[in-house]
Amino acid sequence: MNIKFIDDFTLDIYIKKELIYNIDFNSKEDLEKYLKKLFKTLKNKYEVVIEGFYDITVYIDKYYGVVFHLEKEDIEYYDYYKNQVDMRLITVDIEFLYKIDDIPFNLLDKVNILTKDNNIYLKIKKELTKLEMMELIENSKVVYEE
Repeated sequence: MNIKFIDDFTLDIYIKKELIYNIDFNSKEDLEKYLKKLFKTLKNKYEVVIEGFYDITVYIDKYYGVVFHLEKEDIEYYDYYKNQVDMRLITVDIEFLYKIDDIPFNLLDKVNILTKDNNIYLKIKKELTKLEMMELIENSKVVYEE
């Protein structure tokens, strides 16, 4: 799990597919149960407290896993939400891109190479080994937005 704080109200939580293989993202109940466990882990292990009302977009990629994009709503009645989480969930199936500086030649048969605005992106087209995936993630920036 990797956490990226964007600002005081927005954060991204990156979770690899090996850690979420048994979650049915089409089931709102399963997803809400998983998020409650995730928020408890964030609080206990990382001292990140999630409380209040959040818009949560779940970006799902079959090769990487998921990115939970959380945006906290600035609601005046904050005390009402003390120690509680209310959320609006949206799930998006998407193919992540990986912004890179150098093309890894060992992956050429498993990825498509895209360019935009003088940047190089890789799009996975075949399953990578765990080692290949780890190297790709370490040497790139995951781009998940539509």
